[in-house]
Amino acid sequence: MCAWLLFALTLGACGSSVTATTTTTLPSPAASRTAIEHAYAVLFDLANPALAPKLAVVQDGSALKSAMKTALKSALAKSAAGATVSNIVIEQGSACRDELLPSPCAKVTYNVLSPTKAPVLRGAVGAALYQHEHWLVGKTTICTLLELASSGSVPPGC
Repeated sequence: MCAWLLFALTLGACGSSVTATTTTTLPSPAASRTAIEHAYAVLFDLANPALAPKLAVVQDGSALKSAMKTALKSALAKSAAGATVSNIVIEQGSACRDELLPSPCAKVTYNVLSPTKAPVLRGAVGAALYQHEHWLVGKTTICTLLELASSGSVPPGC
């Protein structure tokens, strides 16, 4: 549980490169919220060992394959069985660049759930970004957690 709390406090510590801003037509706010909620639920369902679905919902997920594969074998992974999203703020332009994210992006407040669906971590703040017509969990969100889980060493792909 301490790792989860530390994760929430240091979420922005893992960097990511910013790509050029392009004009993108976003889905409706309701459709965006549904897609972001789904991506977070899939990623944080660490009790489910299926790796491919998790990589598919993360920015540059293929680069994280090795780190995620290792993390899914950990005892900590068994304590996370999904996430619920409580707030989403969709941003564009400089707001995304300030967070080292491509535009458009979203600031996501979420709870990580235990296998009994009780919150293991409340009010964590992460990121999402809209690329190739899909909302994805920002790489910084999972890289920070993976770094904490590996005792502060930067995991492969981060």
